[in-house]
Amino acid sequence: MSRLAMTLSQTAKQTDGSRHPLFSVGLRSDPAEFAAFIRHADQLGFAGLWAQDTLNADNFSLDPLHQLSFAAAASERMRLGISVLFSGYRNPAVMARDLATIDQLSRGRLTVGLGVGNAYHRPRLEALGIATDRPALRLVEGIGVLRALWSQDEAEYRGEIYSFSGIRSQPKPVQQPGPPILIGARSEPALRRAANIADGWTGAAMIPHAQRAEELAILRDELARIGRDPATFAISVNVYAAVASDRQEACARAQNVLAAAYRKNPVYEAEGMAERVAVYGSAEECAAQLRQMAGEGIDEFVLHPLYDHFTQLERLAEVARLVNR
Repeated sequence: MSRLAMTLSQTAKQTDGSRHPLFSVGLRSDPAEFAAFIRHADQLGFAGLWAQDTLNADNFSLDPLHQLSFAAAASERMRLGISVLFSGYRNPAVMARDLATIDQLSRGRLTVGLGVGNAYHRPRLEALGIATDRPALRLVEGIGVLRALWSQDEAEYRGEIYSFSGIRSQPKPVQQPGPPILIGARSEPALRRAANIADGWTGAAMIPHAQRAEELAILRDELARIGRDPATFAISVNVYAAVASDRQEACARAQNVLAAAYRKNPVYEAEGMAERVAVYGSAEECAAQLRQMAGEGIDEFVLHPLYDHFTQLERLAEVARLVNR
């Protein structure tokens, strides 16, 4: 069992059968407020900080690996996660060293999220000379390369795309045999693959609640089919959140932000997105929604405040306390 899965399962499941999930927050890609946001999240008691990888050139974003390197120095106890790195975008040998460096700088607090990315990114990557064929195989073999380089002094790996022996990689990560790897997946084959090869699953924030329930059901089914203890498989879900005493105001403000962020996205429908995917309303209403979701087997919520970020952080900390009281 990975350290992350053990921590999450022990924290989430209580002796009375109820679930007390961990609460983390998504990092802001705002250089002016980046350090202050980390410190505020730490002071409020959030369990972790998560960065996102994006290839969307229409929205300003900072590189997630550099964000987490900064966060490693600016925090002491919070776990640091990425949701998710696109596996084919970076060479896995280079990525192994980058991620091991962050794990060293954070003294063993890194969680790695990996995924294949959306198909609409591929023409842009191909134009830049980045191979995009066989994305699922690149993900699976990339994970094998990471684990080999992290855990073996002279690493060896044999695959269709990557094949090598006698390769030394430094530094090794603090966490051995390596940081926990969560896979971001949505299709049924990808979800079943995650249950077989990963330490857990990370759910995307733009997925409607009903679809997320279906994804969780597939994961539970596959874990049962292969005889894997669910306690060895961490489930972390990203959630857009807006807290306000007026529920309709919270929804409207969340929708304004999401509409601007997804207005040119060819996959996700921006219109009405807040109602489909976000948790919004008063602190009590948000807590009730998250408590219901936790009952579906979620170990960790990664909350993404959408506006008035510092005030919303404080309100979301109150939501977390209400869920786990």
